[in-house]
Amino acid sequence: MPNSFKIYLKVDINVAVERAFLDQARKGTEPFSSKEDAKNKILDRHVEETNRWIEEYGVNRDDMSNYDLVIDTTNLKPEEICEIVVKAYEEWLKKE
Repeated sequence: MPNSFKIYLKVDINVAVERAFLDQARKGTEPFSSKEDAKNKILDRHVEETNRWIEEYGVNRDDMSNYDLVIDTTNLKPEEICEIVVKAYEEWLKKE
């Protein structure tokens, strides 16, 4: 998407599994029988979505050069992530 501020949020797979497995809001729509099941489903979905992006948009979403900001959320709180995004976006706007 040209002329847009592109953000990629990444997380360690084991932390992603823990978050997804414990997320009560997901229990009804995405139940996992175990953490291993959650990990397998998350990894499978990632591959499927990456392939879909390549087919539909011609973009490899795993190529970090496609983004203006890449944040590893593994050890960050949502508030910290928001602060990083707002600051980076304001800097990006100054360059536009």
